[in-house]
Amino acid sequence: MSCLRSLFCALATISVALNVSAQQITGSIRGSVSDPSGAVLQAATVTVKQTETGLTRTAASAHDGSYLLLELPVGHYSVEVTAQGFHKYVQTGISLNVNETAIVAVRLAVGAETQQVEVSADAQLIESTVSSLGVAVLERELLDLPLDGRNFSQLGLLQPGVVPLTAGLREAGGSLRDGQAYSVNGQRPESNNFLIDGANNVNSVDAGFVLKPPIDAISEFRILTHNANAEFGQNTGSTTNIITRAGTNSFHGALWEFLRNDAMDASDFSAHAVQPLKRNQFGATFGGPMVKDKTFFFGYYEGFRNRQGETVPATVPSSLERQGNFSEKCSEGFDPNTNLCRNPDPSHQLYNFLAGPIPGNQLSSIDPIAANILKFYPLPNQGASQPNTFITTRTRSVNNDQFGLCSSSVTKGATSCKDPDTQIGIFPQSRISRGRGKGIPVPGRAVQFPEPHQFATPQQRYNVADIRRNPL
Repeated sequence: MSCLRSLFCALATISVALNVSAQQITGSIRGSVSDPSGAVLQAATVTVKQTETGLTRTAASAHDGSYLLLELPVGHYSVEVTAQGFHKYVQTGISLNVNETAIVAVRLAVGAETQQVEVSADAQLIESTVSSLGVAVLERELLDLPLDGRNFSQLGLLQPGVVPLTAGLREAGGSLRDGQAYSVNGQRPESNNFLIDGANNVNSVDAGFVLKPPIDAISEFRILTHNANAEFGQNTGSTTNIITRAGTNSFHGALWEFLRNDAMDASDFSAHAVQPLKRNQFGATFGGPMVKDKTFFFGYYEGFRNRQGETVPATVPSSLERQGNFSEKCSEGFDPNTNLCRNPDPSHQLYNFLAGPIPGNQLSSIDPIAANILKFYPLPNQGASQPNTFITTRTRSVNNDQFGLCSSSVTKGATSCKDPDTQIGIFPQSRISRGRGKGIPVPGRAVQFPEPHQFATPQQRYNVADIRRNPL
């Protein structure tokens, strides 16, 4: 009985642990406080302040002079240290990235507390307390480096061990590979894990990412390529941790519009004409304070419109075949005695299942139902050299819209869109529709397949509503 009770308690503990677990998307600052001789100082007051929002956290140095401040949102910080009988120490210019531990060692100078020593320098770059491997891609890189389609995941290829999908693998997977950005350290692309503000951002069908925020709405992201902490787990490949931007004490925003068209394109080899192309990618971001040093907001919108020509060949009945004459199938010629093709293979000689081979490959009559169906097939347009080939260019349209809005409060301890006390709503909507080309008389299908997805952690929920795909 005691064994069963112990087993039940263990299972309950694991269940609770799973329910309260969340991937870390903040950073920490740690270090030590000492005097000019190098002796440690106990009970020194250490205060860190985020430059963007005014968020402050305070700790006291321990008996060995060490201090540690956890759960700090990414951003820029200043560290202030005070102790009785020593000058105040202030260090600015400290950058804290996601999943990083900044080390700031402080040596106080003896003197009056009313005087202070100011240092402008970043924190120590060597993370001696972290065993994982990974590099953070910061906001400046996201905005400055050229990206095809403004896809943030392309910057992951700058890291060691990260390679793009091979052409064969991408071709074999088709559309299922759209959300699979790269392969890491020899693992398959399905082995990667994607997070957005701590919530899982993985498509359960193809293991790629679902939401692709515009780069102007991303503060930074980090790819853990090896030996990630247990809090990430789940997959054997990499973990891509995306941190979205949040409001600050200053109003900031951006507007963009990118246009690509067929003005400078060459003619298509098959269609002998320039394929139509018009692509617009546009959007805006805006954020700022609702109450200075207390409450902030940030929102974004991005739209994508693509009208792109696609040349498609098709096999259709030739002009003679529409009249019941299939003599073109027999390239070897017909025997003058039997009027049958010299090559009896069914791909050359026409057969009646009950009566045997049909002389001259010519039907005596065409069924009325078949005649009506023939009306839906276009005539071949490639001349006598290709009597069964029809080539046309259709215009495929793709429309995507996504937007997000979040608010954060310093008074509740939340300074980004992921914090427990943050009210957040992200409602992306994606609509993909494909139209048939002009000149194709067979109408395409217009079937809608709703695909609801939910991303949740104990602190927040992302509801992705109304994702529709309308295939041709």
